[in-house]
Amino acid sequence: MKKINLIIILCLPILILAGCSDFLDRKPLGTATEGDLTVGGVEGKVFGLYGDFRLEGVSGLPMVFMHVMRSDDAIKGSTPTDGANYEQMADFFKYDKSDGWLNLGYWNDHYALIYACNDVLYDIDSLKLTSEGDMINQAEAKFFRAFAYFDLVRTYGEVPKIDFKIFNIGDANIQKSSVADIYALIDSDLDFASQYLPSTWISTYAGRATSGAANTLWAKTKLYRNDWAGALAKCNLVINSGVYSLLDSYEKFFTEKGENSSESILEVQMYVNSNGNISYSNNCNGAQGVRGSGDWDLGWGWNVPSQALVDSYEPGDPRKTTTILYSGGSDGYGLTVPAALGTIQPYWNRKVYSDPARRSATGIKYANWLNIRILRYADVLLMAAEAANETGDTTNALKYLEMIRARARGAANVLPAITTTNKADLRTAIKKERRAEFAMEYERFFDLVRWGDAQNVLGGAGYTAKCQYYPIPQAIIDKSQGKLTQNPNW
Repeated sequence: MKKINLIIILCLPILILAGCSDFLDRKPLGTATEGDLTVGGVEGKVFGLYGDFRLEGVSGLPMVFMHVMRSDDAIKGSTPTDGANYEQMADFFKYDKSDGWLNLGYWNDHYALIYACNDVLYDIDSLKLTSEGDMINQAEAKFFRAFAYFDLVRTYGEVPKIDFKIFNIGDANIQKSSVADIYALIDSDLDFASQYLPSTWISTYAGRATSGAANTLWAKTKLYRNDWAGALAKCNLVINSGVYSLLDSYEKFFTEKGENSSESILEVQMYVNSNGNISYSNNCNGAQGVRGSGDWDLGWGWNVPSQALVDSYEPGDPRKTTTILYSGGSDGYGLTVPAALGTIQPYWNRKVYSDPARRSATGIKYANWLNIRILRYADVLLMAAEAANETGDTTNALKYLEMIRARARGAANVLPAITTTNKADLRTAIKKERRAEFAMEYERFFDLVRWGDAQNVLGGAGYTAKCQYYPIPQAIIDKSQGKLTQNPNW
């Protein structure tokens, strides 16, 4: 395998950065330099998948909209006149099948990633490439295809299964496959990926997919199907690998120092250079930044914590102030968030908040250089706790749950250990822990759906059974000329 850094793009500039601070000296992760790869080769296409991973619809604002803003943890945010129609969609479940921005962007970019994966797999198969490196390349393509299809199947339900190279645009115009068929493809892809991806990469390849990422994603897909034993087995593979561990600080994980750390299993690699004229990023972080003026013009102000989330934490839980910025409160770096911003929003997502020193040194305010955390070890532990409890293994369920709570409490006398061995009570405790641990991340809406809790929790805002699946973009339905049917009741 040839040497690269992993914010992959398809052009080959040699980048020279100015500045002496650590965050300015960091090399442009994922940019390919001359001599790194043969342009047009299979490996070059594989590196390009990491660029597709950064597409807006895959990991930018459309993903935030689908995965976070529809939950009870967040509201659309910003001002009432800024995207008022999206407030209706996100906060009140008035989905718009004709939306051409977030919904269509989510659909199109996930399929763009799938098409790119299929292109790689076709080349490897047609060229009969069988070296160790080629098997890893194939595993990376299958991992990302599984990742994209998992997002699609839990967002839309039945979707077209395109597991072949597209030569003509009409090749993609096929009927939907069942949810079971999509999961069968996911299982096959992740089986291969878990076998052939390495467990670790050298630091030069930070951010590249691993067997741990494949097994973590596989465990998650099994959890969504209530395959408790299967999910626990995959989690145990990750836990017993010895590769991952929780950082000693929950807060640190969401800073630049926590990127690609021992707790991280998969991140979208982002980069913006010291003066902002080179950027390999998307709007995930900038769209969620504090909406203010002057030094506090840090973003669009979308996807902000709800009052329900603020009120949900146990007394003294340190994760609350790590997750939520308060208008008029400390930012954690010695600055005070202007109280006047409370007229726009009282709360902001601190997990995408950047170090003011970095902003001051560069003059860049939107934190699009921060990596996007997708899979992390804490999720493995809580998935293992949930699956163990459902299989009757309360001993291990309590052990994994306590690992999360112990890290969260630190030296503070808060978050007492959970000791109940009652299955239903422990299930409730694990659900509560997942909310606190992953607040404002990308799981809450789907957790509520898979638990069967969505109607009870979100019904007051307008959620009904049909809202489990988003309507397929009407533009896609129209172009299919009758091949695709819309999701029920839309």
